[in-house]
Amino acid sequence: MLTRIINGKVWIKDQIVERDIIIEGVKIKKIIKKTEGEQVDRIIDAKGDLILPGLIDAHAHLRDGNLSYKEDFSSGTRAAIAGGFTLVIDMPNTNPPVSNSQRLIERKTLAHGRIYCDVGFLVMPTDFSKITQLSKSGCLGFKVYTHRVFEDANFSEGERLRSLFKEAMKTNRPISIHAEDPKKIHKLPESYDAEEHSKAHPKGAEIEMIKEIIKVASDFPIKVRICHISTAEGLQLFVESKRYNSNLFSEVTPAHLALETSILRKVGKLAVVEPPIREFKDVLALRKGVWDGAIDVIGTDHAPHTLTEKLADKPSSGFPGFETAVPILFTLAKGGFLPLSNVVKALTEGPAKLYGLIEYGSIDKDKVANLTFIKFVPEYLIDSSKSYSKAKFSPFNGFKAEAIVTRTIVRGETVFTSEDGVIDLKNGKIVER
Repeated sequence: MLTRIINGKVWIKDQIVERDIIIEGVKIKKIIKKTEGEQVDRIIDAKGDLILPGLIDAHAHLRDGNLSYKEDFSSGTRAAIAGGFTLVIDMPNTNPPVSNSQRLIERKTLAHGRIYCDVGFLVMPTDFSKITQLSKSGCLGFKVYTHRVFEDANFSEGERLRSLFKEAMKTNRPISIHAEDPKKIHKLPESYDAEEHSKAHPKGAEIEMIKEIIKVASDFPIKVRICHISTAEGLQLFVESKRYNSNLFSEVTPAHLALETSILRKVGKLAVVEPPIREFKDVLALRKGVWDGAIDVIGTDHAPHTLTEKLADKPSSGFPGFETAVPILFTLAKGGFLPLSNVVKALTEGPAKLYGLIEYGSIDKDKVANLTFIKFVPEYLIDSSKSYSKAKFSPFNGFKAEAIVTRTIVRGETVFTSEDGVIDLKNGKIVER
């Protein structure tokens, strides 16, 4: 089937051009001028909306399995397409962790036939002898956590990281790292609030671990993503190291670009996240990083929990992010706080480059026909109670926004519109290397 998208402002190679997009099946066939003729089976009128390459969220927690009460593949990917994301990359700190080939197979089996957008998987290599086997199971890359131990695997020590890099290098798969030094994280009491949690995760924990990661990474030709950088000092370390190591990739979240410590008092435990929300000077430094092109990836770190878990004596860390990313980021761009071009790159080209996804990240001939339509609108208030995620809360609830997702296309088919909501079409595919 041939589809023609008309009247769109299309994002092609950092420029907005008035072109029509011809889709054949699941791929983009060609980009043509409005005046060029082409016999097609159907027409989609973009009505002047901005058409972007399908957004990629390189940092998501889709839960499911033993954590399906928080989120499952169906609810999570419905939330993703409502937020304009056409490909999401699932983190491995599930229950149990995705640390071997069998668990990855089980994870893919759970997802099969239930996903509304494309999904890729990272794995947690707790047993180095199985890294090659893991990579052959179809994972996009590896993810480790330095601040927490999984299955007796402690990645906070330099030598352990060095061994990981040495083995992972053989697979040509990127490594993503949650960078916090556990020795600098303070012990929390049996009951604590958001501000106490934030103080227990000081900036020094992130800064020292980024130093260690950069030191080890310099000896290995492997792509390394430092996840959700939250501090000005941590970002500066990255920027200085990137000058001599092009394999380093930086990531920030919309939350760390938009929120500062006053939110901890305003919404309390709902804003608990690791690393925590930082001071306004850190927010400004991260925004400058986007302006300077120092930020390679913007990942939502979509991390749903139940409201009971968030309000508990020991609140769970993280909050949903799929459906607030575009409203927050593009409103900031509209206001001149972030550059639109670099925001788009960090949501499309950046993650595609990190994971070698050559069919994703841009609008061009033979690319997968994943597209995100966005529109700037009069001011409205974000209402997290209307989320497609099971977690219907957000520290952004009530925030003023001026951008919405109007249509999401996955593999050539419309799966979401702002008028009709999510369309019951599970058109997603499991993406493998």
